[in-house]
Amino acid sequence: MSDPKNGVTGSLEDYLEAILRILGTSSVARVRDIADNLQVSPASVTPAMKRLAELDLIRYSKRSYIELTEKGAGIARRTAARHRLLSRFLTEILGTESTQAEEDACAMEHHLSDSSMERLAAFFEFIAACPELGRLLESGFGSCLEGLDQLGSRCSKAVCPIIDTGCGEEQGDLSSLAELPPGCSGTIARIKGGRADRRSLIDMGFIQGVEVTMDRPGSDELPCIVRLDGYRLDIPLSAALIVLLRRVDVTGGGSA
Repeated sequence: MSDPKNGVTGSLEDYLEAILRILGTSSVARVRDIADNLQVSPASVTPAMKRLAELDLIRYSKRSYIELTEKGAGIARRTAARHRLLSRFLTEILGTESTQAEEDACAMEHHLSDSSMERLAAFFEFIAACPELGRLLESGFGSCLEGLDQLGSRCSKAVCPIIDTGCGEEQGDLSSLAELPPGCSGTIARIKGGRADRRSLIDMGFIQGVEVTMDRPGSDELPCIVRLDGYRLDIPLSAALIVLLRRVDVTGGGSA
């Protein structure tokens, strides 16, 4: 959630998110790139860049490339993760038209609490682990409501798929991010562990359905280096161990 006390408004979060998107596909970000990405005039971007620099969220000087600081990148990833989850919820669950969903997600992402973010991420993990519920949701919101009473006893009585094995998907079908060979990719299925660890990973963009690629495995002394949405991240081995992926083809480098 945006905190007015530290000066990071929803508008400034939008600029940070745009810079993150640009740097995910390009080696540099410039004022005109940001203007094009947000469909605003370059003249409106410059004051925002100056303010972000004052807050130590970017490194910027006139006519120079723009870089995110570590703090700025953290806020940008946090905002982008909220946007992704909200957009998916609106389109995949509520059936909102995609353009409208993007606009609504952009308006809502700045006000989503940490608790709601965690629950929304867990909701998608639960659906992915429970095929019966997933099929009902895919058939439409109304059909889902009408069909909940018809779910089998295995789903209705299943333990939580995030904490335990879940409904329809066994633990043996998943492997941890820490086990992913260099150069291979996998799709995030769920995150195990305590709330603090989960929230930290969710804020970085580790949410169900996102593809992650291993650049360098970690150890007790060295962090894992991974790529998420084209952005390089360093995470501790302990964190990589609780990110569970769908089985991958270790020879082909893609999700199975």
